[in-house]
Amino acid sequence: MEAKKGLKTIKVFSFILSLTSILYISNGFEVFGLHIPIVSYCSFLLGLTLTLVFLYHPAKKQVAGKGIICWYDIICIILALGSTLYIVLFPQLREDALLMGTTTNVAVMACFVLVLLILEVTRRMVNLSMAIIAALFVIHLLFGPHLPGILSTFPFSLERIVTLFYYSTNGIFGLPVTVAFTIIVAFILLGTIIEKSGAGKFITDAAFSLTGKWVGGPAKAAVLGSSAMGTMTGATVANIVTMGTITIPLMKKNGFSADRAAAIECCAGNGGQIMPPVMGIVAFLIAEILGVPYVSVCLAAVFPALLYYVALYVQIHSYSLKLGLKGLPSHELPSLRAVFKEGWFYLVPVIVLIYALGYLHLPVQHCGLLASVTAFIVAIVDFQRRKETRKSLQGLISWTGEVLVGTAKSLLVPAIACAAAGVIIGSIDTSGFGFRLSNMLVKLAGGNLFFLLILTAFASYILGMGMTSVPCYLVLVILVAPAMVKSGVLPIAAHLFVFYWGLMSFITPPVAVGAYVAAGIAKGDPMRTGFIAMRLAFVSYIVPFVFVYNPSLLLNGQWGEIIWTIVTTTIGVTAIAFAFEGYLKKRLSWLERFLLMIGGFIVFLPTTSIHWTVDIIGVAIITATLLWHKKFARFLAKGVTV
Repeated sequence: MEAKKGLKTIKVFSFILSLTSILYISNGFEVFGLHIPIVSYCSFLLGLTLTLVFLYHPAKKQVAGKGIICWYDIICIILALGSTLYIVLFPQLREDALLMGTTTNVAVMACFVLVLLILEVTRRMVNLSMAIIAALFVIHLLFGPHLPGILSTFPFSLERIVTLFYYSTNGIFGLPVTVAFTIIVAFILLGTIIEKSGAGKFITDAAFSLTGKWVGGPAKAAVLGSSAMGTMTGATVANIVTMGTITIPLMKKNGFSADRAAAIECCAGNGGQIMPPVMGIVAFLIAEILGVPYVSVCLAAVFPALLYYVALYVQIHSYSLKLGLKGLPSHELPSLRAVFKEGWFYLVPVIVLIYALGYLHLPVQHCGLLASVTAFIVAIVDFQRRKETRKSLQGLISWTGEVLVGTAKSLLVPAIACAAAGVIIGSIDTSGFGFRLSNMLVKLAGGNLFFLLILTAFASYILGMGMTSVPCYLVLVILVAPAMVKSGVLPIAAHLFVFYWGLMSFITPPVAVGAYVAAGIAKGDPMRTGFIAMRLAFVSYIVPFVFVYNPSLLLNGQWGEIIWTIVTTTIGVTAIAFAFEGYLKKRLSWLERFLLMIGGFIVFLPTTSIHWTVDIIGVAIITATLLWHKKFARFLAKGVTV
């Protein structure tokens, strides 16, 4: 009975969280004459979020998922709701604190209780490293006056700290939390509806019907399907699990080794994080933090993401040719015509989203909610039009409840990460440590931008270990990106640079979370999978350096320069990909691979700092190598020895 009550409690809190966010984003409260300040709204939802973490992830791991609530988790829930509802119930105290800098003893206690609870749920839900980083910044703020050198800060009273952390919009309830409970929740709702409807099957079937017949068809379908799924869900592990359970067995059946199949799905799934429009929800954070339109972030990120998938596709094609792997027979594949006839309407929410963003120019959260409502209607129509999936009214209500509960559960990690980021931002803004850290990194690099990028890439990889995209980006953009901007790097390039390198921990050993998940499905070796994935995803290691030196890769600059960059970098990436796999018409000799590699890297070099003639030299090397290879392969086919 207790367990049933616990599970029911979880559903109730989840339902309230999702419904409250939908009503707030859609201005539903205004209909009832209620005007809720953003800080009060965020505070209420943060209280619910903390509560759900303690319910979903109890201190006793043995009772997780059973609905049993331990007494110490109940105490944490009471403290969480008390410390957040204090702001909601006494808004005048917040106004007094911001105007006069005075606060009450109760507010001081509530603030520090809330900070401690955020640190604890960050440890439970996000990552121990992020919890430690946030804790160190809180300690630094409290004891900074007693620390030496760069760590030293001015002394701050408890009232001042509470005002900044608890009441101002530069602390816990700052930009990250606001984005989490407006923009992010709207798109998580969209992703949950897609996940719990027939859209996933439509994407998978469409990918196989388009590429399944081709050489290495199952692997190419994995790339196409995972990239399409990733554009909407933007979660590496979820993407790998969703698509990998279908594509990995088919790849193995087609002749791919377990490690290779796992590595392909790992890279395809991770690519969804960098592919617009969702980008693991980070695109919205970048837009809000930089104060630029969301569409401009998507435009900047789209071509580097396409290069990533071009390299992955070419390597799969070359490997398949090398092993003589054919596509799947037609009778094992769904008909493209039938797939689109059955599920074309699942494209409608995406079209609505693009139209709302690009033409109507609605606020991003309203666009996400509009697309979610469209997806919801489409899913219900799809359920009801077929006898085998038709639902009763009770069934539809139950399914809607599942969507709302799933949305709340999926929101926990980004919301908690944003709250922890608010703690870090509040500490840095108050102490001025961020400015000193940027100066230190710039000084350590000695004015050398390339050395600074190497330091930043290493720091981004280390800090990003084991984190999902949102906390990874938030930590890096706070601690590392300012030093790059200070050195003259374009802000959007700096933000994408740290994001790319933070994500590398998903596929790069020793952490390689994505590789472990994919290898588990394939029954392969995680380390070997990780190393193969590194080679397949070589673009993601190189392209951040390229777009820092050459912003035209981010579609920033003159159109002539942008088109030239698109053409040359595509040629360069393709040449490098063939060189890595070592097969074209026949096996490439070591000399041919070397020349393709050299030509590819020459073409891939930034054109803003090196004259365009170097690109022509690189293209000439690639062209000559390919012509020689083709001619030599033709001679061998005729039985002529050279």
